[in-house]
Amino acid sequence: MNFFSILSQLRSNDSSAEGASAAATDESKKSLDESSPAAGILLKTIKAGDIINYPQKGDRCTIHYEAYTEEDMYNSENPTPFDSSWKRGQVFHFRLGENQVIEGLDVAVSKMSLGEKVEATIPFPYAYGVAGYPPVVPPRANLIFRVELIQFSPSA
Repeated sequence: MNFFSILSQLRSNDSSAEGASAAATDESKKSLDESSPAAGILLKTIKAGDIINYPQKGDRCTIHYEAYTEEDMYNSENPTPFDSSWKRGQVFHFRLGENQVIEGLDVAVSKMSLGEKVEATIPFPYAYGVAGYPPVVPPRANLIFRVELIQFSPSA
């Protein structure tokens, strides 16, 4: 099981939260436009892709990834990913732009070309939000994803 398979459960939990936590969660979830500089999703190229082929909304994407909290990545001698398709030895498939992964990962992959590998810094509003996913992802945790776009195919 990976963290993306429980994304819909997290979203339903966020919408049913009570009091100030619910209000804070709603405020942190902004409408994210791919071109919005306010999104703050930073991509650092590790390996260049073909710079020709980019996935489109609805495409079935195949990726490998490692996910870290920003705090663990930069404050630990040996950061350990909280989730990794590489460690499982199994690629991950999802439809781009269809809420099957966290919003920040959708945006990051949409900006990658075929074969590209990046390190994406994803602010908490576009990851697991104010609540996080305790105990693995703390509240308000920014995430670091190392992602490789292996292939994609148009939606059927």
